[in-house]
This record gives sequence, C-alpha cells and structure tokens, in this order.
Amino acid sequence: MKKKLKVSFRTFGKIGFLLVVIGFFFPISSIGIGRLQLNGGNGFELAKALMDRQTVSAILVYVVFAAAVAGVLVGVLLLLRNKIKVYVDWVCLLACIGSGLIVYLPRLDDAIKPNLQTGGYLILAGWIIALAAQVISLANKERS
Repeated sequence: MKKKLKVSFRTFGKIGFLLVVIGFFFPISSIGIGRLQLNGGNGFELAKALMDRQTVSAILVYVVFAAAVAGVLVGVLLLLRNKIKVYVDWVCLLACIGSGLIVYLPRLDDAIKPNLQTGGYLILAGWIIALAAQVISLANKERS
C-alpha cells in the first residue's frame, strides 16, 4: 500500500522566507541615497547606509530580515508538529513584504534608479513563494 503524501503549503511557504534570509546576505541593489552611492551592498550594509539619512527606512530593512527569520522559525516549529496559529504566518508575511516595499518603492522616483542584484531577486522570489503558498494554504483551509 502506498501512503498518500499530503503537502502542507503552509510549511512549504516557509522556504520563501528562507530565500529572503539568504538573499539578505547577497548584494541587493545599487541605489543612490542623497549624495551617497551604494553599489552592491547586502542588506546590513544597505541598512547602515540608510541609518545616517533615513532612520525609518533603515529600521524597516531590519524588519524585513527579522520577519523573515521569524517565518523560518515558524516553519521549523511546524515541521516539529507544533501548533502555530495561522495569523502568525500572515503577520510575518505582511511585515516582511510590507516593510520591504515601503523601503523600495520611494526609490523608484530617484534620479538614479535602483538596480536589483542577486539578493534583491532572491528576496523577491521568496516573497512570491511565501505569498502564493500562504494563499493556497488559505484556500485549502489548512490549520496546522
């Protein structure tokens, strides 16, 4: 007899958060912040450069990382068969994507357009995977 394998999209979506964490350590973007030009800095270097001029944006960059790490930890707990409420997934997801977009979207109006690099694409792919898996999980009414 074959045992039917049930895929939990809720757990699968945490791979997206893992991609965000990994992408944070790669060069994310080359951007201009005032007269400062940051070429190929990772997430921590980006936050450090933003700290001098735009403190709120720097904090939001750290929120992206913290929310992604929290999402990975939720995934580990789900793999260990712990009961985690679904709203925790949504809080991690919305905090991660929301804070990242709040930092990135205003930069589109700058004279120097931000160019995404490897880390930026990994983060974007992670957001898409996590969001798609969470929506599918909601449609399938997965609870744990």
